[in-house]
Amino acid sequence: MDVTTYLAHLRTDSDAILAAYQADPTAAVVPCPGWDRAALLAHLGRTQEWIRLQAERGPEERVRFGETAPAPEGDAMVGWFSQGATALIATLDAMDVSITWPTWAGPQPGIFYPRRIAQETAVHRRDADPAPMDPALAVDGVDELLEIFAPLASGEALAEHPGSIHLHATDADGEWLVHLTPEGVRFEHGHAKGDVALRGSAGDLLLWGWNRVPVDDRFEVFGDTALLDVWRTAVAV
Repeated sequence: MDVTTYLAHLRTDSDAILAAYQADPTAAVVPCPGWDRAALLAHLGRTQEWIRLQAERGPEERVRFGETAPAPEGDAMVGWFSQGATALIATLDAMDVSITWPTWAGPQPGIFYPRRIAQETAVHRRDADPAPMDPALAVDGVDELLEIFAPLASGEALAEHPGSIHLHATDADGEWLVHLTPEGVRFEHGHAKGDVALRGSAGDLLLWGWNRVPVDDRFEVFGDTALLDVWRTAVAV
């Protein structure tokens, strides 16, 4: 997926989150206990600012989240978030993604930042707005989750119930075999038999991977369902 596509999704999903906030700022964000839509907008706005500051600062120095300004409150949030999203998109559109950039995940290709904020915004859009996710973006999101975040899980936490999870998207070309081992998480693409299989739309698989949705009737499940609980408690925490 290229920068232009990420930025198009970022624009659409940012607008949808802002519209949800304007419709009801105090509505509970169920997948994020303790948050309402105002808290969600404040968090996402600061995260978008963080990435904009990094892109503006350049590849020689890593920007920390603490360098972002607190979000405003009340009516000022609408203009703050809207202007921030527009500035971010313009900055990322001009960013040199052909070089290596500093990130919290270590040095990464420049595409890391457009991808990360597009995925962050897409998942938070679903936190506030149940509209279906673009399957291609969701497949990329599962890839990012498995490449960047899942390896951060402690192998010690996985040692008591190791095994493999086959994820199968039913609305897009996306299949993954995920290994939970005492050495950590690793994965490969493609169709293969796991100890448990989880089948569903790419968007639902991504949301499940981020602990946003339970294993319910939106999925088909075959095999050792205890491994899905291991993921929930030891990987996507």
